[in-house]
Amino acid sequence: MKKLLLSLLLSLVTLVATSQTLTISPLPQKITWGEEAFSNQTQFYIVGAEYADSDAIKLLSEKLEIIGVSKKINAKKFPSAKPIVLGEKGDKAVAKFQKSIPALNEAYYLEVTPDHVVIAGNDNNGTFYGAQTLLQILSQPKVMQCKIQDYPSVAERGVIEGFYGNPWSHKDRLRQFDFYGQYKMNTYVFGPKDDPYHRARWREPYPANEAAQLKELVDAAHKNKVKFVWAIHPAADIKWGLEDYRNVVNKLNTMYDLGIRSFAIFFDDVWGEGARADKQAELLNYLSDEFVRKHTDVEPLIMCPSQYNKSWSSGDYLNILGTQMYPEVRIMWTGNSVVDMIEENDMKWINDQIKRKAFIWLNYPVNDYCQSRMLMGKTYGNGLNINDMVSGFCSNPMEYAEASKVSLYSIADYTWNMPAYDSVSSWERAMGALMPTCAEAFKVFCENNVDLGPTGHGLRREGESPNFNRSSKETLIKSFEQMVIAAEKVYADKKNHPEMVAEIEPWLRSMGLLGARGAICVKMMDALEQKDSTAFIQFYRLQTKLEQEQKAIISRNYEGSIVKAKPVVSGDVITPWLAETIANLIKAYKKDYTYGIEYFPVQAIDDGEYFIKVNGEYLTNAQAGADRVGDYPIFQAERDVINPQRQQWMIELNSKTGRYKIYNKQDGRYLNEAGEFWYNKERNPFDPQWHTYLLVKQEGKWSIQNAGSGGKGYWQKEGNRLSNKGTGACIFEIEKVK
Repeated sequence: MKKLLLSLLLSLVTLVATSQTLTISPLPQKITWGEEAFSNQTQFYIVGAEYADSDAIKLLSEKLEIIGVSKKINAKKFPSAKPIVLGEKGDKAVAKFQKSIPALNEAYYLEVTPDHVVIAGNDNNGTFYGAQTLLQILSQPKVMQCKIQDYPSVAERGVIEGFYGNPWSHKDRLRQFDFYGQYKMNTYVFGPKDDPYHRARWREPYPANEAAQLKELVDAAHKNKVKFVWAIHPAADIKWGLEDYRNVVNKLNTMYDLGIRSFAIFFDDVWGEGARADKQAELLNYLSDEFVRKHTDVEPLIMCPSQYNKSWSSGDYLNILGTQMYPEVRIMWTGNSVVDMIEENDMKWINDQIKRKAFIWLNYPVNDYCQSRMLMGKTYGNGLNINDMVSGFCSNPMEYAEASKVSLYSIADYTWNMPAYDSVSSWERAMGALMPTCAEAFKVFCENNVDLGPTGHGLRREGESPNFNRSSKETLIKSFEQMVIAAEKVYADKKNHPEMVAEIEPWLRSMGLLGARGAICVKMMDALEQKDSTAFIQFYRLQTKLEQEQKAIISRNYEGSIVKAKPVVSGDVITPWLAETIANLIKAYKKDYTYGIEYFPVQAIDDGEYFIKVNGEYLTNAQAGADRVGDYPIFQAERDVINPQRQQWMIELNSKTGRYKIYNKQDGRYLNEAGEFWYNKERNPFDPQWHTYLLVKQEGKWSIQNAGSGGKGYWQKEGNRLSNKGTGACIFEIEKVK
């Protein structure tokens, strides 16, 4: 990435990478720290390897200097070597520590002293997780004495690759499994919507090359103690009956042959026959009988229902699943809506409906419905007391596998030790864990890629661009400098983190250009104050050039990419501020100068008072009154000579959106996206994303079109009212009030 106009900036902000602190992630349930134990350059030998978990031994052997796996080590040759005593409950090597091991699945006891290290697992997973914790302790500048008793809050913790768009690559998934193992996530659900053999061609087996890759993934997952859950999505075209039931069994058997032992059946995002609860329950029961129970090593099924959130629930659908489907089948749930966080009352409601503990499908940080945004902010809003109310908790991530790790790091924290979870500290630790050589610069990037923007799902995230300070031009410059420098620093670190930087590069470039544009905007302010029209136009043209360069950036530039989004950075703080500020500067400039105005965008219509007519009839605020809510204007044939302002409409360019706001001169009420007045002053305040419109002039008349969150419908006259269901006919006469 080229240098982003650093010469334009007034000074440089030095961003210093932070070092990791003495913290284990996920936070253990019980931990006691002591004094320094020994050097982190210590050599080790393993005691108990003949019986202990082989994956734990392999992990330690790869990461540490292991000089042997026996007690018979030459003490004279290796006088400072420390034993790592390793094993599971019942093994002779850890017999004296059995009482310290929590009697829970995946639990472990870890002890570090000046003389030895002990890792004693309640089971194989526990030993492996103890080894992962030890590696974190040994990575610290000082290796401290400690005693840890640890176990997870949630039984199944992990990730659902269930988004629409570009599926993760094979290499993406392999790196993910190493990450899950490191941070103690034990579940991965394979269900990318655009994998054809998962959904569209579900009856067909995978081609040989893709099957071989899946086998490699399964092995890599199991090495990291991750359940590889393969999901099938037959609902779009399933024929309810024995033939297709057998087709599902046959497909599951082909996946079983690849080493998969956990399976899910998806019925999400389908309607009609495919969404029948009785038939879904029938199929799941059939599969439980004819597939699961005919294998001794296959886990109970997971199913995603068609009504997978409360806002979509209706009739007796959920009750049918709860009463007719075998109780061991786990049922997925996204919360009160498609995209939502999960709290205690949510769990009480759904568990009562389905007669079991729901398996949470958290639709965060998935961005397939807001593809221009990179979601790198804090993961918060989920209840800290629901661990005993869920059968599993998995996150649906972004199509950007590496960038998703910011949130997944916190999901690992949350699901392992839910009562102790702190979203702020977890997020800050993620910076150092994921990008240790440029943690502060990476944090700046994440801070400017937080909110989802307005969407149909309604979820918003706080904390975007916290360092943006508009109190003075000096503080503005510092804010913009920080963005530019951070973009450069992260990009320069691509040699250490090539995968992460490759994914976020379009947003990095966008952030750098946005910062440079902001700095130039401040220069425009100075030029206007100094009455230097030449400098003002020069800076404006430069800003426009950078804006065009920023708008040309796309997220995925490879052949076959399903989605090519236009990256948006700081879309709810700095980007709208910059647009509004530049628009206001232009407006102020045009009052006093004509030089260079040809470079400014041409408004479709000047701000002012207008009549809006169709076939000579006037749009009229018949029930004018600032205290009125929920009514609508109508068309009247006659001019209102008593209260003429009822028929006069203010049309103004909204600087935040570049679109037009329309409101009545009589009482100031604005028209919403339905061509009505506000429904409620408190519930429906003016929102430029919803309540601004495009105006296009053709042959002396105008079309008015919704935009932004309001859809793309064109306004038209329907009866005596406005309608937004038109297709583009230019029917409006907009006349300036004399």
